Amino acid sequence: MARIRLLGLAVLALSTLGLLAAPAGAHVAAATGPSAKFCSAAAKIGTGEKGGSPTPATAAKTFKQFKAAAKYAPAKVKAAGNRIASVLTKIAEIKPTNASDLAKFYTSGDFKSYESAVVTFFQYTEQCTSG
Repeated sequence: MARIRLLGLAVLALSTLGLLAAPAGAHVAAATGPSAKFCSAAAKIGTGEKGGSPTPATAAKTFKQFKAAAKYAPAKVKAAGNRIASVLTKIAEIKPTNASDLAKFYTSGDFKSYESAVVTFFQYTEQCTSG
């Protein structure tokens, strides 16, 4: 149950950061903006989820959705999407009852670069609706 809550918090944090980062600007954009394939794949991230607590299956689906969108993005955005997917995978593997697992994750390079990856990815995604 604690693992599911941890996954839920991760997805919530990701969603919140994405909403906060989106209006910040479009300095990450490629000259031509996102492709229709990227926009379509990015629009599917988090869709089809029903209310309630997320499950490991939900996390796996979200991981796949980020990977699918990232493959249509320029290098910097692709790296950001893959970083987010990597963090989702690692969060799913953490045993919340093991303090050392949490400590290792929170001091890892993945966690330290996660915020930047979310901002980069969602700033680029914002252009799907503004262009």
